[in-house]
Amino acid sequence: MALFLVSLSGGNIVAYNMVATYLYERLDTHVMERYREIQSAYEARGVEGAAAMIGSHGPAINGQETLYLLRGIEGEFLAGNFRVPSVPPGFSTFTGENEGGSSTNYRLYRGTLGEEQLVVGVSYDDTNRLRRIALVSFGWATAIVLGTGLGGGALLAFRTRRRIAILSETMKLVGAGQLQTRLPVSAREDDLDVLAVEVNVALEQLETSVAAMKQVTTDIAHDLKTPISRLYITLEEAIDQAGTDAEAKTRLETALGEVLQISSTFEAMLRISQIEAGARRGCFGPVRLDQLLEEMLEIHQPIAEEAGKQLSLLPRRGVPRIEILGDQDLLRQMCANLIANAIRHTQQGAKIGLTCGHEQGWPFIIVADNGPGIPEAERAKVFKRFYRLEKSRTTEGTGLGLSLVKAVADLHGAHIVLTERSPGLAVRVVFPKCQQV
Repeated sequence: MALFLVSLSGGNIVAYNMVATYLYERLDTHVMERYREIQSAYEARGVEGAAAMIGSHGPAINGQETLYLLRGIEGEFLAGNFRVPSVPPGFSTFTGENEGGSSTNYRLYRGTLGEEQLVVGVSYDDTNRLRRIALVSFGWATAIVLGTGLGGGALLAFRTRRRIAILSETMKLVGAGQLQTRLPVSAREDDLDVLAVEVNVALEQLETSVAAMKQVTTDIAHDLKTPISRLYITLEEAIDQAGTDAEAKTRLETALGEVLQISSTFEAMLRISQIEAGARRGCFGPVRLDQLLEEMLEIHQPIAEEAGKQLSLLPRRGVPRIEILGDQDLLRQMCANLIANAIRHTQQGAKIGLTCGHEQGWPFIIVADNGPGIPEAERAKVFKRFYRLEKSRTTEGTGLGLSLVKAVADLHGAHIVLTERSPGLAVRVVFPKCQQV
């Protein structure tokens, strides 16, 4: 709009100057027409004819537009409706006062009629009035263009920002893992629609690739599940048949432990795939979070004490009864993974607390500890499959525990918040309001 207004103003200035030039030329032409009228009368009847013609126009009055002055050879006044000491020959400008006391500009022309001098003047009033009309017209045109342009620009900007906001929200869903989401495409087929179509094509290819990878992972886990189970049974039988051979029995037990670890990994992968596919939504029902945590405490408190840790229930926040809609088995598995993770990665004598509650209608579960915590830069990565903070991967675990926790939370529409406790970490799983019973 600024660039357009500058261009429009430049065009208006050029147009205004052309109009003003034309008006001045027309004023000069008007003066010469009056002069030639008197000149024609002089040529026909001499000085008396010129004086009679001047006298026929009447005396000067307020608002008079035409001035006449006829002088003799010695400069004496012969006829006219104004007196002025001297006027240069040709065109000039004269400022006079009317009867109202206001000043008026005139365009004068002085010529000779034989030995006499004739001065004819025409007021600038009509010319100035037309100039003001042109100036006001250009001003109103600029104001209308400015108002229309700003209004139209604001409307277009609002519509564009709204569409961009929709695209941004859609891409956030894609970033959150919902690869089936597509950008909306309107019938306008503008630049945003072209971009949306290209992004949708890329999303479709990405969804296909990710789905193929997940399917390969699931197929591998499923195909290897049966051979690993058979190997596990074979190793158990070999241990039973080892008899008194302690060395062979130890090696077989070590191999059995490794097979059990591999089997647990594949079981976790299959379980995550099933959860992400939404296969367990049909098992949703009322779940008491307070009772769930009491059950988790009863099961895992002896395990924590054996590991030299303290597991306890923290005071609840809000009403004592916290109930949501969910899959109780999966929620039990989620809590078990969070507790096991806290037991595994905290120091001797660490304190682990469980609590639930709701704030402003949002139900939540918290598993908190006073261990080393998780660096802030790593918090967004710990929910990835097989990701582990301990890069050497010498400690127990498969790197799938928190991945399963996130899969269960996503299935229930919940989100996970990791909060630094200084020292320690608090894992809060916040469920949506609509799930509260």
